[in-house]
Amino acid sequence: MTSSVYVSRINQIDAAELDLEIYNVLKNQTKEITKYTPPGMIDKWQAEVDVILKFLIWKFSLHHGSSTFGQRLLNLQYANISEKKAVLYLILTVLPHYLKDKLSTVSSSDHVIVQKLKVFVDWTANVIGLIEIVNLLVFLHRGIQPRVIELILGLNTRSITTHRPRIIGYSYMTRELLWHGLMELFTVGLPMINFHYLKHVVTKLWRRKPTIRRSYPVLDASTKCVYCGENPILPSHAGCEHIFCYYCLRAHFTAMRAFSCPGCNVELHTEDMKRYTIASTFSSDDEESDDSFVKVDDG
Repeated sequence: MTSSVYVSRINQIDAAELDLEIYNVLKNQTKEITKYTPPGMIDKWQAEVDVILKFLIWKFSLHHGSSTFGQRLLNLQYANISEKKAVLYLILTVLPHYLKDKLSTVSSSDHVIVQKLKVFVDWTANVIGLIEIVNLLVFLHRGIQPRVIELILGLNTRSITTHRPRIIGYSYMTRELLWHGLMELFTVGLPMINFHYLKHVVTKLWRRKPTIRRSYPVLDASTKCVYCGENPILPSHAGCEHIFCYYCLRAHFTAMRAFSCPGCNVELHTEDMKRYTIASTFSSDDEESDDSFVKVDDG
């Protein structure tokens, strides 16, 4: 079967990304296998584990063929790969990352030569990063050798099949669009719905008319917030006989200026909201007397 000369840029970029994803999947699997080992036991050998994984990927891809796993998935291969270039590919892929990972654990008290080597490796990594950016811009213009390692070894990519169109699946895109639409609904639409008002309208349908309205509710140790049923935090009221937590009552008045009390169905208004504080009175002989509750306005 003859191979076609032209290879689309997106296929070459996808092949490189697939190679990285395959490596990350294997790395995550090794972490899952060793997650029950004592903490720190595997972490100190993580650089060596990464080398073994990259060697195994190379062993069963470029060492036995002319394409990486990512290229095989997209029907691509290197046109001018050789055994020598394959070995150099492994060395250039493994050695720089291994040195950087090992030297990153070097402390400031280590030997001066090791410190200089660490600085050199970091500087080299920065230079390589800059070269990768420049090479990516050149690749977008020329359409060949998207990675620096391919540029160094002179590797060119070709397609195994001839005149085979790129098949694009839109099912993933459809799921993403649906998911983002639901996220926008939940994060933007739902907070705009006035649930307090809806609850007030529904409960008002079967509640009887209010009885006598009390302006001075009683607050004692057994008093519970009529809305949440817990001990009232910053006790507040708005004109009926029931006590609310400050934030329970304020949340209702933030949603609407008037609503019916959940306990007695008395209509409460935001301008009637008041706070309670506990005041202690003492007798003339400095003996502590019983606590009394005093109504205090917000103002």
